[in-house]
Amino acid sequence: MRKIYLLLLIIFVTSQAGYCSLVKNDINLFNLKTKSMYLLDVGSAVKNINISNKNIVNITPITSINNDKKQLFVEANNTGICDVILTTDINIYQIRFISGPKFQDNKVGLTEIDIPIKYENGKI
Repeated sequence: MRKIYLLLLIIFVTSQAGYCSLVKNDINLFNLKTKSMYLLDVGSAVKNINISNKNIVNITPITSINNDKKQLFVEANNTGICDVILTTDINIYQIRFISGPKFQDNKVGLTEIDIPIKYENGKI
């Protein structure tokens, strides 16, 4: 009986893990809303990130308890197009982020984060 409970627990925990939504032999296109933040799931640990313009998009790998760096924190700062080359343990991905006021629903794997902004002196 304990083995069944353990098996069900393992299945539940592993099903919550994020899966990579990136394609390795193609340019991955993501539309972002300006002044928003996102989480991007990557299949393996991130080794290197080359960003063409950090004024448009800033990307930071997230370190968890396991120090796996399998998720990225993406900030869309300004309107524009930014190309990113992402090197992981297994693959190299090319990503194009388009940031603007109009955006489309994105692929699975990119999750928008709703964090309140600081309101100060009547300005946002």
